[in-house]
Amino acid sequence: MSIKNLNQTVTAGDIVVSDFGVYQHWSLVSDKICENGQPMLISATARNRTVKEESWEVVTQGKPTYPIKVTYDRPIVAALDLARSQIDMWKYSLTTNNCEHFVKWAVGLEVSSKQVVAGVIGATLGAAIVKAYAENPTTIKMLGGSLALGSLLVVGARAIEKNSDA
Repeated sequence: MSIKNLNQTVTAGDIVVSDFGVYQHWSLVSDKICENGQPMLISATARNRTVKEESWEVVTQGKPTYPIKVTYDRPIVAALDLARSQIDMWKYSLTTNNCEHFVKWAVGLEVSSKQVVAGVIGATLGAAIVKAYAENPTTIKMLGGSLALGSLLVVGARAIEKNSDA
């Protein structure tokens, strides 16, 4: 089943990301449809602290959302069944069990998060650069450098839109 949404077609089993500014939220498109005709999404969120199957509006919060370029070999029905097996079971953690980890796990990809890796590397480099080059490298300055460079690298780790030529 394909659903036309926001000038895009999404199909059950697609992976979509919602742009929340600095980070992207990953979700798996469900084979269930809401009353308004939009697909349900399955994802792990900090908001729920676990996995839920929720309406498109609740998950995306009106943010730009699009399918991404990801291929996987697991049958869609198996991926959706596995994802649903974690509803209210998955213990959310930003660094080890976030939305990107969850979706990749459900579809059989290597469980990792480019966003977390980029954030950690950026934060470490930001602090190191401030410490090495600032005249007075205070903790506040190093935290600022960590936040600035960490955020930039997380933004740079964005998933690529499925229909994009990028």
